[in-house]
Amino acid sequence: MTPLYAYSLLPVVAISLLLFFTVTLRQRGPRGLGAYCLAIAVWSSNLLMAYSASEALSEFGLRMSAVGAFVVAGYLHAAYDLTDQKRYGLVWFAYSIAVVITISGFAVPGLLYDPTSLAAGPMFWPSMVLAMTASMVPLWHLARAYRRSDGERRGHLKVLFGAGFIGYVGAWSNATMLAHGMMLPYGLFLVLGSLLLLASLVQSMQGSADKRLFERSLLYSALAALLSAGFLFGALVFLSDTAEPFLREYGIGALFLFCMAALAFEPVRQHFQEMIGRRISGQKAHVSDLAEALADQEERAHQAERLAELGTFTSAIAHEVRNPLGVISAYLSILQRQGADEETLQEMRDQISRASEFLDELLNYGRPRPLELRMVRLADTVELAISSATSGLGEELPPDVVWNCTIEPEDLTIEADQAQILQIFVILFENALFALEDSETKTIHIDAEKLDARTIRIGIEDSGPGIDEALAARLFDPFVTGRKREGKSHGTGLGLAIASGIVERHNGTICADRSPKLNGARFLIELPIHQNILGAATAAREDAQQKRVSQEEPA
Repeated sequence: MTPLYAYSLLPVVAISLLLFFTVTLRQRGPRGLGAYCLAIAVWSSNLLMAYSASEALSEFGLRMSAVGAFVVAGYLHAAYDLTDQKRYGLVWFAYSIAVVITISGFAVPGLLYDPTSLAAGPMFWPSMVLAMTASMVPLWHLARAYRRSDGERRGHLKVLFGAGFIGYVGAWSNATMLAHGMMLPYGLFLVLGSLLLLASLVQSMQGSADKRLFERSLLYSALAALLSAGFLFGALVFLSDTAEPFLREYGIGALFLFCMAALAFEPVRQHFQEMIGRRISGQKAHVSDLAEALADQEERAHQAERLAELGTFTSAIAHEVRNPLGVISAYLSILQRQGADEETLQEMRDQISRASEFLDELLNYGRPRPLELRMVRLADTVELAISSATSGLGEELPPDVVWNCTIEPEDLTIEADQAQILQIFVILFENALFALEDSETKTIHIDAEKLDARTIRIGIEDSGPGIDEALAARLFDPFVTGRKREGKSHGTGLGLAIASGIVERHNGTICADRSPKLNGARFLIELPIHQNILGAATAAREDAQQKRVSQEEPA
């Protein structure tokens, strides 16, 4: 084997293993994609062994050369995952065929490559035709799904199609050249290019924060691999004779070999290091946790900057609108003393009150208060929110509402800003009460449970009509409401946006769907039991920004 061919195989092995471990250990892609990357890694590793100087390794690699059949099966698996297929019978059939081909190649050496001349064996060209035919199936699935898809999903399908096509061409050309005794790495360059496309696919399938975490993981893995390889190479040079054949023959290539090996298994090392560290020390903050918190902090800081700009804008609007409202209120008092119609005056006062309420919510959304964290007893906060929501609605409160609150344990506490958590519950409870206005059964169910040692989930369900499907995707956007803007139960469309912002500032998530118990709306809130240090630091930065906005607010 020529050094150029060997150096071309090493990146293929390393990158495919790196992607496999990233997809499986970090759960950053469909399982089929991990199977495809593993198949490429095993196939390229066997090529490396088949043409090595060691007779034992060479014989084993040649016997296992038929393992390339798993590449086609793995790609079909990835295509099925990405196109949301319901039945995987063809995938398991493809894996079964791959097992049969691999066992046959191992049991009868020379079927694909002659072990003495390294030329094409009797089954080489039939296997190539079978592989080319089988590869058309996943490509056809991807092309058909592409026509039915749009947006980001279409981009994912296009990348996987391109990666598979380039990888197939590279593998076929590499096999064909080897069958003719040409050890040229051109096909391997195409396979490497397909792996880089797969890396971009895995990255694009993540959320905005996860994308940065994925990029950092790859960068940190590369840096750690380079440092580890450099240390190992330096130690070997220092401890061994400079005439050592391996170091003398390959020189910087030996460093490259160490770096590729370390890069491939860096996610595994990190995974086991964190797992053992948690078992021994009991601590929860490790490298991946800190990297994830750092990415989340940057996203929160970016949001805080946008909120600061929005706060300045909303403050100016509030100033310009409140002054005319104050003047109108003063003239209403004058008109009342002059004997104007009281019913008309009261209607005008109601409209002024609604406008002032809208300005208060607009300021609350555009200029949120900084968090004041302390331990909050969840059951007491929910009870206070129920009282606030019912008393706040007054005559608009639907009669005979049944509140079913089951928070276990009742002494469950979270680290949060109690006033803002209370505001979330009041917003959701008021929305639920308005939704029950025309319902026959009027029930609101609240429960809470620990998902794990770090997270709590709170569920709020009602027996109302549920969420309008037309609004479901935009439910937490500002100025989106299912209630009419006129009438006694008018809505501004800012309540859920404010609640979502508070949840996000507490490093939590909120979502809505249909209640399986009451058949109405269900809101699920997940909050950390304890806020992390980086989150507290970001809250302090937001506090400073909000103070700056307050100082710039018009008088």
